[in-house]
Amino acid sequence: MKKKDFPIFQNNPGLVFLDSAASTQKPQYVIDGVSNFVSNDYANIHRWVYQLSERSEELYDKSKQLLAEFLNSKASEIIYNYNATHWMNVIAQSLVNSWFLKKWDKILLWIREHHANIVPRQILSKIFGFQIDFVGVSKWCEIDRDDFSKKYDKSVKVVSIWHVSNVTGKIYDVKKIKSLLREDTFFIVDWSQSFPNMKIDVQDMWCDCFVFTAHKVMAYTWIGAMYLKRDWIKKLTPMMSGWWAIRDVDLFWHTVPNDYSKFEAGTPNIIWAISLLKSLEYIKSIWWMEKIREHEQKLVEYSLERFTKLKEKVKLIWPKTNDRTAVFSFFIPGNENFNHIWEIFAQHNIAIRCGGHCAYPMHKDLKIPWTCRMSAYLYNDIWDLEKFFEVLESIVR
Repeated sequence: MKKKDFPIFQNNPGLVFLDSAASTQKPQYVIDGVSNFVSNDYANIHRWVYQLSERSEELYDKSKQLLAEFLNSKASEIIYNYNATHWMNVIAQSLVNSWFLKKWDKILLWIREHHANIVPRQILSKIFGFQIDFVGVSKWCEIDRDDFSKKYDKSVKVVSIWHVSNVTGKIYDVKKIKSLLREDTFFIVDWSQSFPNMKIDVQDMWCDCFVFTAHKVMAYTWIGAMYLKRDWIKKLTPMMSGWWAIRDVDLFWHTVPNDYSKFEAGTPNIIWAISLLKSLEYIKSIWWMEKIREHEQKLVEYSLERFTKLKEKVKLIWPKTNDRTAVFSFFIPGNENFNHIWEIFAQHNIAIRCGGHCAYPMHKDLKIPWTCRMSAYLYNDIWDLEKFFEVLESIVR
């Protein structure tokens, strides 16, 4: 546990930050690395003819190379843009632009998904006429296999799912789901809640496309990555185009490159890409993903033990111990004022989050209007959790 590496805790004594599923805090190593880059190496990249721009591009490329090492992929299959929500919109539009997804075709989603996986499809389905269907989930948050078998017919061209729920912390068996799919089904996975916590191997998971947002892994906001298999990079037509995403332009035609760059239109977010480089360097030098997962499991075990003692007064969504991350959503029966609960925690300098967590259909399916969410990360320790449960117990006492 490396709380001392994070200046936010030195500058806010007593802060108990348990909102990392929303965004993570930044270590001094990342802050200094970004500052040093801006002070010494920043320039626009691509088609450079001077040394400063060359150095800037070398570091931008290095961030992709290191991310590819983490994912067991090739750097040429890593594409940068704003965040996971942006990538979900891009890939949804690109599948339509490429005529892979047409009228009467079907996209299959899970009923308990993030809005970013649902809303872009809703918008495009109204315009282009493809269908959306949803697979149910069991009371143990497992995929309803019978429902899946009924709905996964020949019209399904795309299946999209999150790897880890930002509400329950449930880890879905992506490899098992992929084994149920035909080869002609495009498989999208949102890893935003899993990549910060565990080792990811895209070759082992067999997904065609994976997206995540870097601010959940100690980098800055406004930088997200998409892994896209090389064959799909060649097949798909991007949602947007412009500088760097074209080869040649005339008044009535243009040509595009047949590699990752056709998805990186415009000047890239170079500075925030360096923040991702530095966050990955920090993880590699201090923790590696296996260590983060090991630390997280200790936090999970302690939290579940404490929630179990409160089970008559506090309802935890999905209380299982295995196959989960340190994300816990709960509600207090009879207490409909979640703002009041939030405020009590804030008064004790404890940061949690209450509401629908960008998963309204999930809450409606569970027949609960809201939940409070506590989410821990590598800078949290048992003392943080003790403070959280002291306040929670005082609320329901």
